[in-house]
This record gives sequence, C-alpha cells and structure tokens, in this order.
Amino acid sequence: MNHQEQQRGATERRGRTLRGVVFVIALLAFGALHISAAEPARAFLEEHCFDCHDAETKKGGLDLTTLKFDLAEPATFAAWAKVHELIASGEMPPKKKPRPEPAAKEEILASLAASLDGAVDARRKVDGRTVLRRLNRAEYQNTLRNLLGIEVDVKESLPEDSSASGFDNVGAALQLSPVLMERYLEAADTALDAAIVTGPRPETRRKRYPFIDSVPKYYRNAVLFDEEKQAAVWFRSDYSPTILSQFKAPVPGRYRFRISAFGVQTGGQPMTLSVEAGFFGAGLGGGISRIAGFHEVPVDEPQVIEIVERLDARGDTIRLKPVGTTHVGVWADKVKNYKGPGLGVQWVEVEGPLVESWPPEGHRRLLGDVDVSRGTFADAEKILRRFVPLALRRPMDDAGLQPYLALVRAELDQGRPFEQALRAGLKAALCAPQFLYLKESPGRLDDFAVASRLSYFLWSSMPDEELFDLARQGKLRQPAALRAQVERMLKDPRAAAFTENFVGQWLSLRLLTFTSPDMQLYPEFDEFLQWSMLRETHLFFEELLRNDLSALNFVDSDFTMLNGRLAAHYGIDGVQGVEFRKVSLKPEQQRGGVLTHASVLKVTANGTASSPVLRGVWVLDHILGKPANPPPPNVPAVEPDIRGATTIREQLAKHRQVEGCASCHRKIDPPGFALENYDPIGGWRGHYRVLGAKEPLTKVVFGKRVTYGEGPAVDASNTLPDGRAFTTLRDFKQLLLEDEDQLARALARKLVTYATGHGLEYRDRTAVELIVVKCREQQYGLRSLIHAVVQSELFLNK
Repeated sequence: MNHQEQQRGATERRGRTLRGVVFVIALLAFGALHISAAEPARAFLEEHCFDCHDAETKKGGLDLTTLKFDLAEPATFAAWAKVHELIASGEMPPKKKPRPEPAAKEEILASLAASLDGAVDARRKVDGRTVLRRLNRAEYQNTLRNLLGIEVDVKESLPEDSSASGFDNVGAALQLSPVLMERYLEAADTALDAAIVTGPRPETRRKRYPFIDSVPKYYRNAVLFDEEKQAAVWFRSDYSPTILSQFKAPVPGRYRFRISAFGVQTGGQPMTLSVEAGFFGAGLGGGISRIAGFHEVPVDEPQVIEIVERLDARGDTIRLKPVGTTHVGVWADKVKNYKGPGLGVQWVEVEGPLVESWPPEGHRRLLGDVDVSRGTFADAEKILRRFVPLALRRPMDDAGLQPYLALVRAELDQGRPFEQALRAGLKAALCAPQFLYLKESPGRLDDFAVASRLSYFLWSSMPDEELFDLARQGKLRQPAALRAQVERMLKDPRAAAFTENFVGQWLSLRLLTFTSPDMQLYPEFDEFLQWSMLRETHLFFEELLRNDLSALNFVDSDFTMLNGRLAAHYGIDGVQGVEFRKVSLKPEQQRGGVLTHASVLKVTANGTASSPVLRGVWVLDHILGKPANPPPPNVPAVEPDIRGATTIREQLAKHRQVEGCASCHRKIDPPGFALENYDPIGGWRGHYRVLGAKEPLTKVVFGKRVTYGEGPAVDASNTLPDGRAFTTLRDFKQLLLEDEDQLARALARKLVTYATGHGLEYRDRTAVELIVVKCREQQYGLRSLIHAVVQSELFLNK
C-alpha cells in the first residue's frame, strides 16, 4: 500500500469514527435506552471502546456494552459524565486509536453536555443542588458552645461522622439514625446542665504542690532529688509516670497552673517541657488525655511557666514530661552519675476553678434575670421567644413557637417544677430538625440561609449577631456585604475552625496519629515532632490566607513555618525554641510547599515505609484534582521490603505486570516517586533505611542517638503519562506549575465542596471555571479564592 492509499484509508477510518460518534450522541440526546441496539454506534464502540470497556474487561468499572442512558439514575449519569470528561481531556479514545478532528470533538462534547446539563437542571428545579445537610459533630458542639456560652465537650459522646467527597460535612453522608437521635437527647441534657446553674459559686482555691510528692514510689529510683533546689529531676520522656497526682480537679472548669521547672545537663540549650491534661487513671495511663502544649524552660535556673487549661471532668489533672531525652532506662545508683539531659520540677501551683462571674455567662445568656426556682409560664415564653429563633437560626412567628410553648405549658399543668418544664421546651429546640439541619430551599438562598452557610463554612458554627442583623435587613447577599463579612470572619479567632477542619480533611491531616513509625527505624520520632508537623501546615495555610498569598505556594514556596524541633528534623540551622516563625528556604534544603511538609509525608506513609502508590494517589486527588480509580478487586497491595532486598521501584515494576494495573499506575506512580526522597516521617534521605545492616550509621537528632542501616539509593525520577520526564521533586513541581489553572481548579473544587456540603457535579464545572478566572486575576491568592467561592452561584444557591 502506497502513501496515498494509507492516507485515504486513514481518512475513511476517521470519517467512520466521526459518524459513529455523532450517531451515538444523537441516540443519547433522544433518550435511546441501550447503546448496543444501534449497529453503527456498536461498530464505533467495538472499534474504539469494547476492548477496554466490555463486560469481561470493564476497565475503570465501565461496561459500555450494557450501559443505558437513563440520566435520572445517579450511577448511570456519573458514568456518562465520566465519558464526557475522558473525551474532553483527550484520554479517550486512546492515543493509539483513531481520534476525531478537534471541531468534531467539540461538537460531540457539546451534544453530550446538553443532555447531561438538561438532566441536572431538571433535578435541581425540584431538589436544588445540595441535599438536606445535618450538622456534623464538630459543628454541633461549636453551635452549643456559642448558643449557650458553655465550655462542655459533647462531641466525644457522638458517633464519628461519615465522609463523602473527602469531607465529613457533606450532606449525603450525614444520616440520622435512632441511636444518634438518642445521643442528641443526651447531649442536649448535658449542655443544659452546663448552662443552667442553680448551686452556689464554686470556691476558687490555690495550692502549691512539691512535685517530688507526686512521683510514685516505684519510680523514685529513676528520679534524682536536687536538695538545693528542692526539685525532682528525671531523664526519660518515653516512660513518664509524672502525673500531678496530689491534685484532682474537684469540678470541671478552667484552672491556672504555675510550674517551676528548669533544664538539667542540656549543653546550654533550653529544655522542652510537655504538658498533658485529662484523666490518666492509675499509674502511667488508662484515661483520656490530650497534649496541652509544649514550653521552653531555661537551663539550671528555675523559671515559672504559667498556663490556663480547661479540665473537662472531676478527677482530671496534668502530667509533665521532658522532651528530647534518652529512651534508655536510668535506675537506682546510675541516676546520680547520668550525664544526659533531664528536666527538673520544683513545684506546681494550681488555682481554680477560675470563675469570672456568677451565675456564669451561659446562664445569664439563656435565662436573663429569670429565677428558675420561681419562674412562671410568662417567664418561659420570654426565654423561648429569644432562644428558639437563635437556635433555629431564623425568625420564628407565633405558629412556629407554639409547639415549644405547648410543651412547657403541658409540663407546668402536670405540676412539674418550672426548671423541668422550661428544659422540655429548650431541649425540644436543641433536637429539632431545624436545629440539627441547615434549612435551605431550592433556588437562591435567603439571607438567613446564606448567614448559616457562611458561618458554618468559616467558623464551623452558627451565625453571630452581626450576620443575623444583616440577614434581618435583607442586606447580607449583597456582594459588598458578603465581602466585608468574609474579611471580618477570617480575622475572628473562630476562623481557626476553618483551618483545622478544612485543612485537616483536604490534606488528610486527621490521619496524622493513625500510624506510629517503627521505632527501630525511626527512633527520633516523638510527640513533640508530630505536634510540630501539624502546626507547620496549619500555620502555613494561615499565612497564605492572612496575606492573600498565591495558592500555588501549596505546590512550591520559598518559605515555611518552623520551630526548633521541626527545623532540626529538616536539617535547617538557625531555628531554636518551641515557638514557630516564618523561615526563608534555600533550594538545597529540599523543602517548599505542602508536598514536603512532614505532616503530609507521614499521612501518606504507613509508619514503617513510604509508598509511591499511597503518595501518588494522594497527589492526584488532593493537589491535582484528578482522583485515581480504585484498585481492581483481588489485586494484592505492594508491601515495602524494609530489609532492603528489593526496592519499591522494582516491586512496582513487577506489580504493573498484573493485568488491569498498568493503566492506572502510569498516572499514580510518577507523583509518588517524586516524593520518594522523603521517609515516612518526612525526613530527607538519599538512601532507604533498613534493618539488619552490618555497618549501621549513627547520628544525633534533637538530642537523640539514631542508628540505622543504609539501604539502596533512592531514585525519585519518573515520567508523566504525557511523556514529560523529571529527575527530582523540584523538577516535578515545576511540571505541575506549568498548569496553574488546574492547581487552582483542584483547590477551588475542594473549597466549594466544603463550603456547600455537597460534592462537585458535572453541571458545576462552569461555575468552578468562573471562580478560577476570578482568582487568576488576583494571582491565585488564597483569600481571593475564598471570596470568589462565597460570591459564586454554587455558594448562594441550594
């Protein structure tokens, strides 16, 4: 066959392909029920699609031989939306198959888009874009706190919320079961117990405790008593039964702790003191506790550290631990001659509970000047008329208030005490659907719905009086008012909930404590490092948000937020102490952007070894906005070899030989390998650490001796599916930054999902593009991106 014949044949094939595609789309547009019924369409699908998408192969979970076109069925709609996405991106038909001309491709996409858009519009006219959304447990607790002015923890008594589209505030995942309703009733009682106070003012006491008295007898041999300073000195942070056992909180509340402490034998550097709060049970553990903070204490000379901490239950106390000391046991006579670093504590003074006023703020906010010991129905009506509209987050007329007033009246008529009767009405409001759910009607949201959507987006809590006031005036939806409120709300301390809840889920940071590193391979890991990891990413996000810095900094930046512990972990000199600060980065330090944050690198590893697969999937979803397909069933996971016999690259090369794995791993593996120079706790490595090496290496990290074997050299190079190659992470990041819009688009999609409580759908793509265009004009500033989301039709419509 000569060249002209080859060209003519190719032209005929392209023509058949185009006619086949157009015929398929025409059938779809007129509602054809079964693709295989049309022979011309079937011929096209057989030539270009059935090899990968028939009942036997079913790549990506899609069988085009049986796929119908009932777009009212969610799974079918999702399948066709995916087909549209693949054609639009150029992934389908595959490069080795005949491909339609650009103009024909656009025509096909437009036709399919018209059918998909029509189906979405028909549904949204009835139901709106978002489903009815329940408050998740964090939002529920924050709402109780701000509504009642109380500091009580009810979140832990509620079941974990399910997630959808990556977030636990998405309505589709937030079901309401009978068990959860029972928990809400119990939580409402707990909240009202904290808000309605009838007893005497708790007595505030102050007492100083010599810390040596709190050291258990069995541990005295591991503690050195400094007679000159009258202080207990100990040298272990891994096993530390140093609970302030002489003090137990008499009631829940806020307590002031003053700790006289100093560092011992630290080489002139300050010692880091860890403070934990909660219930520790008998001995070392056994209770619910949390890290209250880390503090610097000077060397040799005692200094008083003062903290105020809330203790949530009777019997709670604190525990003190040194940070950065040895893991080697020091006992009996050895303790006197030990030369390693330690922590000395003279005494701890406790003052509390701290009561600013009595009755407390929550009591006055709820009841005003009503005396619950002799209240009347008129008093209850006064309270409920003020309380119910706040609880339900919108004005209430007499008809809306009547059910709550009727409950109180019925209780009083049966001879119940006023407080019990009032509680019935209050409790009903706290368990009402309008309290537990965000009330939104299809179409454009009213001002009160916008107030709630805005406050739960940026504060994870109910609107405040300023938002309510603007809603009552009908002014909140005005663009200038929305912009002003976003600015005000982001400056409010309550915006910390946005950082914690959005960033915690967007970057999977909530998984940070789910795995523990192998302490044989990574003995330098400790609680202080883990705490510092999380703080870096939170503070980095807040720095971008506060100064409207480009969201592209999430991929690569010339600065980060560090304290001394994290700087030591990264090998960056010149940073000391517990406090974080903004630190400029040099290229040779191998940091910049969240891809190199230890928090992200830890949550994308299993504790023992890193995995290019886990990290690649994470990058595709969280940074690029192109989630990988789930793995096929019955395909075993790749288990890293920590003995160093084979590298992960060799194992994945073998894994890709499994039928059905190669196509996905072409996308997953490259971004995963780009991060391979970072170990499971985020440290930089040129070689893998292994166990059982004949000549192990030793180094000192933050005062700890770390010994490990050096395995094979790390190879971070790879090639993207489009053929672009990279050698290092720096190269890879530059390739990502070539498509700035996609990076902004991926983040915008995450923000819209979190802000509206609903995953992105096919119909939302145009609105997302408008958000990207707006933030492009502002150099992709993160604060500008938040404003663009709030001003979008996705945010302002149900």
